[in-house]
Amino acid sequence: MRFYAPQGVVCSGAEAYHRPAMPDTFYERLSALDATFLDVENEAVPMHVGAVLLFDARPLTLEHGGLDIERITRYTLAALDTIPRYRQRLTWVPGLGHPVWIDDDRFNINFHLRHTRLPLPGNERMLKRLAGRLFSQRLDRSRPLWEFWVVEGVENDRFAMVVKAHHSMVDGVAGVALLQALLQITPPAKEQEPKEWKPRPAPSGMELFRGELAHRADGIRKLSHFMPRVRDNIAGLAGVLGSGMKPAHRNLFVGKDISPYRRFDWTSFPLAEVKTIKNALGGTINDVVLATTTGACRRFPEAHDADVDAIEGFKAFLPVNTRKPGGGSTGNHVAMLLAELPIAERDPLKRLHKVVDVTTKLKKESNQAGGAELLEDVADLTTKRLISELYITSMKLRTYNVVVTNVPGPPLPLYLLDAPMEAIFPLVPIMRNQKFGIALFSYNKGLFWGFNADWEGFPDVHEFVEDLEAQFAEYQQLASARTPEVSTAPGSTTQG
Repeated sequence: MRFYAPQGVVCSGAEAYHRPAMPDTFYERLSALDATFLDVENEAVPMHVGAVLLFDARPLTLEHGGLDIERITRYTLAALDTIPRYRQRLTWVPGLGHPVWIDDDRFNINFHLRHTRLPLPGNERMLKRLAGRLFSQRLDRSRPLWEFWVVEGVENDRFAMVVKAHHSMVDGVAGVALLQALLQITPPAKEQEPKEWKPRPAPSGMELFRGELAHRADGIRKLSHFMPRVRDNIAGLAGVLGSGMKPAHRNLFVGKDISPYRRFDWTSFPLAEVKTIKNALGGTINDVVLATTTGACRRFPEAHDADVDAIEGFKAFLPVNTRKPGGGSTGNHVAMLLAELPIAERDPLKRLHKVVDVTTKLKKESNQAGGAELLEDVADLTTKRLISELYITSMKLRTYNVVVTNVPGPPLPLYLLDAPMEAIFPLVPIMRNQKFGIALFSYNKGLFWGFNADWEGFPDVHEFVEDLEAQFAEYQQLASARTPEVSTAPGSTTQG
């Protein structure tokens, strides 16, 4: 929600307060869900989303062998003209503590766009280690909450960009909007020059205080309008509160404490192969993703001598996109779904069918998404504590074992200036007491997986990746043994 104060009028919802005329001020209030991602962050839990992007370095390599970083900087500055959030920083409403965005009057691109190089031989293992270290570092809250690290020296004439943006700024779909601003489907015929940027004046503390009071008063008046939605979503609301308060099975994927250090790993599969599996065996692309993940979640503890046949209550947190058409390209529009995964099922085909049953029930019967969205909207009208306390309590109780988020990306190749992007491996943050998270991104005929793990609590993330690749190969073999047929299985809702 944006607030402008032209001609000495402070605006917030239906309220207006007059003060002596002064230059227009600007601020934008964070939604309750956006603010929650600030509340749950601590020293061991950095709450940024991110990705490692790989590019062909040759089109941007200078005669001396290094990247044309000055050209990349100018290009990035021009891209920021279309995404003003990346020149805004946080401040808080005095006395009430709600965060808002204001323009950063000391914005400096060199603080956010950083440049480094891998030592020889610059292989992917070294890049993964560097990404893990960068993803371990929290963003500076006194500045706009993002960093792009340009990494030279990646083997096979490539460079990487390690991207970090705080979850209070973006969700997965908003991250796609960032890519659309930064990358293009063809090399630019003419490069845009950055426009002159002037920050708008920040409001006074009293202006913020009055605006927040007016917002909450207006929200309380609007609560009566939510009664029809409460009736329509009562089952979903009960499902969210019930599943969100029930502890998941205790195993290698959760722990009481996690360290602030991260390891990052990745893999990828041809999207056509994923579609072949779902066409031959049933379900959707998301169901194949979840069944493959479930198989790996069975193989990994089994290799560590766990009795997986007896496991019940192994739950995945599945963010679901709730953004409406025209809903904007910043902030979070997601609902939390909790799905119990059948890792005790030995047979991979039966496991896939059980996953289809779970996702179908979540979509058609539980209406958890509607219940979660209702909670978020009510919290946004009143106080963010309604939703932040639910998240924090859920983390304390360890109500899920793993995060799995799948974001659909562009099916065509993208370019940073003249450099084609070859791959993108996404990162989802892990919450308190969680050791492991999985993010997926589809791009240019590929399905790219990123694995974020606690360095101390989940050091064998590479073994999990191997287990996942083995499970996917098993589904490929099952699919090749069948005559492909068009799936009639119901859709899944696990993209977010």
